[in-house]
Amino acid sequence: MPIQETEAVLIRSYPLSESSVIGVFYTRDFGKVRAVARGVRSPKSKFRGQLDLLNRGHLIYTEKANRDLQTVRDFDLIDNFEQIKTDFDRFSYACYFAELIDAIESDGAESPEIFSLLMRTFCYFEMVGDLQLFARTFELHLLEITGYSPQFSHCSNCGNILTSQDTVLYYQDQTSEIVCATCVTPHLVRISRGSCELMKRLQQSDFGQLARIRASRQNYREMKFVLSALINFHTQRRLKSLKFLDVVETS
Repeated sequence: MPIQETEAVLIRSYPLSESSVIGVFYTRDFGKVRAVARGVRSPKSKFRGQLDLLNRGHLIYTEKANRDLQTVRDFDLIDNFEQIKTDFDRFSYACYFAELIDAIESDGAESPEIFSLLMRTFCYFEMVGDLQLFARTFELHLLEITGYSPQFSHCSNCGNILTSQDTVLYYQDQTSEIVCATCVTPHLVRISRGSCELMKRLQQSDFGQLARIRASRQNYREMKFVLSALINFHTQRRLKSLKFLDVVETS
């Protein structure tokens, strides 16, 4: 049974017994890893205070061949992102980011790009102002990495380049296709050209550039609809953290 070492973030945990928990880690080198931390809930556990949700640390675990559940040997804390956790709104969004990665990624699917995205997300999220715009940008970046992103430059049906003349576009939520008015069919959802252009810009923007970008209420509403529908389709479930975000975004 080889021992693996890697940097990791705890994106989910749930009890296994009175003293042990199962932690779901997203790692730099091995993607999503599910492992048992034994005795973690004991007052004298060496893991006490280390394995809190969203904590980043150096993970050492024993890997068992052909087993989905590994065993945590050690976890040395690097950062607990305290500034995020002490802000209810930011913590709610951060939990959503973690849950979304857990839902969209399979165990053992190595992706250094997603780990890098998660690290950049938490670093910038401590200081960002517009949380909704940041969340939509995170979703777009994650969807692009995983290959689920909509095509914003061309009509998915006829292939024509979308231009400024296409003031109204349409979205098919089950195929993530954006089509021009010429190719519209029944049951497609109408979205504005401005929201489509904004999503394209956010997809190409780094988090540090978001302070210079503005969005209207219509943009927020349409972007949330398009991206939520796409995420629900690919994860096949309603994420629990979205209940909190609905409260945050309407308050």
